[in-house]
Amino acid sequence: MWSEEQKAIILSDHPIKQVIAGAGSGKTATMVGLLEEREKKNSFLPENTLIVTFTKKATKEFKERCHKKALSSKYHISTFHAFCYFALKHYDTSKNWSHYKLLSDRKKWEITKEFLRPLQFEIGGLPFPILFKNNGKIFRELSIEGYEVYQSFFQTWKEKNHYFEFDDLIFGFLHFLDTISADRVKEKWRTLIIDEFQDTDEVQLQIIQKMNFHSITVVGDDWQAIYGFRGATPKPFLEFPNHFPGVVQYFLSTNYRSKDSIIRTSLLPLKHNKDKIEKQVQTFRKEKGIFHVERIKDSKTTPITIWQTWYKKDPELILLTRSNFRKREWIESGVPQNQVMTIHSAKGLEFRTVLLDLVFGWSEGEKEINEAEERRILYVGLSRAKDNLVLLIADSSKTKRLADRLSEDFSIRNRWRNRTLRWARLW
Repeated sequence: MWSEEQKAIILSDHPIKQVIAGAGSGKTATMVGLLEEREKKNSFLPENTLIVTFTKKATKEFKERCHKKALSSKYHISTFHAFCYFALKHYDTSKNWSHYKLLSDRKKWEITKEFLRPLQFEIGGLPFPILFKNNGKIFRELSIEGYEVYQSFFQTWKEKNHYFEFDDLIFGFLHFLDTISADRVKEKWRTLIIDEFQDTDEVQLQIIQKMNFHSITVVGDDWQAIYGFRGATPKPFLEFPNHFPGVVQYFLSTNYRSKDSIIRTSLLPLKHNKDKIEKQVQTFRKEKGIFHVERIKDSKTTPITIWQTWYKKDPELILLTRSNFRKREWIESGVPQNQVMTIHSAKGLEFRTVLLDLVFGWSEGEKEINEAEERRILYVGLSRAKDNLVLLIADSSKTKRLADRLSEDFSIRNRWRNRTLRWARLW
């Protein structure tokens, strides 16, 4: 049932493990297998085990898998933020966290808009998400005094009105861990399994260090680190051995999801990235699969025609875009809403046929752009396809556009194949 790589992880008794898992490598199944093995050996207590996932959806999936395997129901399985809130609410006696509620973006921007009205000529008409991106970098450049006054006002307002944001939970729990009351939390949870560790941040790493876990298993893929806009960075994953010198690294390198040509194609964008853990990706499904490049002009008619052509071949296909704006454009042109997604929302999912839009919607700002992350985003999109992958690229190239730079590898590699692939049948 298990591969040799999976067995090595499941049977390992090393207290600190770093699992470097490629796309489609069965990492969740392996983690459940690890729990199953530990329960058989009675080597740990489920009620002292914390399992951290990245999204609510992943939390639900992990719980369902444990239930199907008839594993213990005593594991604490949640997102990082949800665990911090749980721990603060139950153990932090300095503040009644149960009276606090999550602040919605809509409410936040209402309050922010009112406060910043007198500063409108200093900060201009920038959208709030851009103004406050990267710890308010642009705001601070425009008015450091205005930024500091706003931060003080906003924190006071949240306390007075009993609101919190996700970052408040993380920083609040980090500070709580320096108190005597935190000893109960550290004694409670001795074992940690954390998924998607490549999407963590420096503060979450500090929390893990301060919790003093006896056993730690971090699972992730630095090639799929795509949440830089939230402050996440692959750095804690890349440098994990520096923070935990006794760690033993394991690889899950076999891709069980995609056919061979799709795997080889999806790896192309990453060859330009330097800060990464090298992996030798192995193909489980030896069939070649369909990879096809479609060149589309800057018009609305051609793209929808291409969609219709491929829809006839696979009515369940999914079209992936880089941005919500581009997603709306496709929906307005006639693509069903349930068949177009952003790459970020598709992370962790898989589809038989994927159309990936590499024409519009990609980050293009020369100064602020993180090209390495954009290449990882492209990799995540490409690696969602199981059997058939269709890449949409611009008919004409502009060297300064990121989307066109990302298209170069596919254009050169497939120019000679296009005539053959144009007439290729899916089945």
